Formats: sequence, structure tokens, C-alpha cells
Amino acid sequence: MSRIALSNTGDWKLEFPDDQDVRGWPVLDKNNAETGLRVEDMIVDTDQRMVDAVIFTDGTEYPARDLSIGDGVVYATADAIEGTRRAGDIDGYGSSVRHAGHDYSDDVIVEYDPDYRGHYETAYADDDRDYDALAPAYQYGTETAYHEDYRNRAYVDAETDLRSNYLARYPDRDYDADRPAVRYGYNRARGAV
Repeated sequence: MSRIALSNTGDWKLEFPDDQDVRGWPVLDKNNAETGLRVEDMIVDTDQRMVDAVIFTDGTEYPARDLSIGDGVVYATADAIEGTRRAGDIDGYGSSVRHAGHDYSDDVIVEYDPDYRGHYETAYADDDRDYDALAPAYQYGTETAYHEDYRNRAYVDAETDLRSNYLARYPDRDYDADRPAVRYGYNRARGAV
């Protein structure tokens, strides 16, 4: 069995991310009280092509099938929680697929553009630059995530290289000001947002 964290791979993604990606969700106990934990990552069994565990922010690994999933929260308890569904009872929960390929093209940018714009609206709400001024930063992040040198590296592990290459390509830009867009583009391409 080969297991890999979704955040550490550009090769795998959730087949149904919109309603199954619980990364970042708070973890509640059986009494509906917050534990102070969040789901940090999801572990894919690449042989089974399924998420078989989640990792909480304290490093605890928990079987994915035993999670109860509510509206934007997960419950880590063996007890049944009213109004939730057990991940193990959801048909196809955690189904994972290989990315179709790592070829970067303009089609990728067109596909991700609505996500970039949504991120721009929140991350740059107080910035006087318009979206078009930041589009190159989003595109750079995405493009590099597809590159063979980066596709299996988390953003935090690649940032030093990303910064220096960004400034070499765009010497007149401010990486620190553009960093949220670069990071979002990079993580979006890796399926980490």
C-alpha cells in the first residue's frame, strides 16, 4: 500500500472535492463542542484510490471512514451524530484520481480564472490594484505548480525557489505584495485549496 498526503502531491486529487474536501474544517466532539483542532490533511491510499485517513492539526491520524461529516465541520467520534453522515456510508467518499497530466497550458488559466477572481475579491479587498494587475502572480503560481521541479513540493517547501524565480522573471514586482496570489495559484493547481 502506498499512502501520500494530498498536500504533498500534485499527482492526486479528490474526485469530488466540492463536497468531500474537509481540509481546514473544525473538528467537534460527540457533544458538539469544538476540540480546537482542524483537519490539516487527507491521506490517499494510491493503491485503493481512496482517502483512508485524515490528519488533525495536532498530528493525530484518524480513519476517514469513521468521520461524521456535518455542515462545514467533522466529528471524530465512534458515536453516531444526528444530522451528519458517516464518511464510510457516503458512496464514493474520498475517491481519488490521478491528475490527467501535468501539462501546463492556457486552458488551465481559463479554467482557474473564476477561482482566482474569487480569491482576489477577498485577499486583495483593501488593495488599490485591480485583478488584471495581479493575474500574472496567480498564473505564475499555477504554472510553477505544474512544473516537474515543483509538483511534489508543498508551497512552504518551495517558496524560497518560487520567490527567487518570480523576481528573476518579474524584477519590477514586489513578491511580498503578490505572495497571496502566487500561493493561491500554486495551491489551486495542486488541489490544496
